[in-house]
Amino acid sequence: MSDNPTTAPSTEPANDGGTTGDAPSTTPPSSGQAPQWEGDFDPERAARLVENLRRDLAEARAKAKTPASEVAELKSQLDAIKGELTQSRLDAAKADAVATARIPAHLAAYVTGSTPDEIKASAEKVAADFGVSAEPDPIPGRPRPRLTPGHTTGDSAHSFDPAAVARAARGH
Repeated sequence: MSDNPTTAPSTEPANDGGTTGDAPSTTPPSSGQAPQWEGDFDPERAARLVENLRRDLAEARAKAKTPASEVAELKSQLDAIKGELTQSRLDAAKADAVATARIPAHLAAYVTGSTPDEIKASAEKVAADFGVSAEPDPIPGRPRPRLTPGHTTGDSAHSFDPAAVARAARGH
């Protein structure tokens, strides 16, 4: 093989997507002249070379357009991720507002809003409209003490009537 690409065509298999090995080197000579063919001019060989070069040019142009399409695709992915993040933040704000207002799970669907402040206001309105108490529910299974002054825990609770107490004190 010759080291001068201007006089000898490349006979090695090209790794450029199907360019045949019998085409001359596509590296332009340093003197600015077109490469010379060795031997007789073969029109089929020249046609294959031109077709391969045109295909390579079309592939290069397609690749040149690819960054713009990649940027558009990445922007759409970014917008989708931003939307998911916003939705998850709103879901977290809704869960927090529902828990703070002590709204039961079956009423949580009535809490709406597009900002955390709107969600909080909606939760407070739902709690007021449906009569949800802000008092925590007693712990289930735990006894409630019935403390009445002057009575023991086992006594039944009596209401205090001062007139009855006065009559009993006078002995009537």
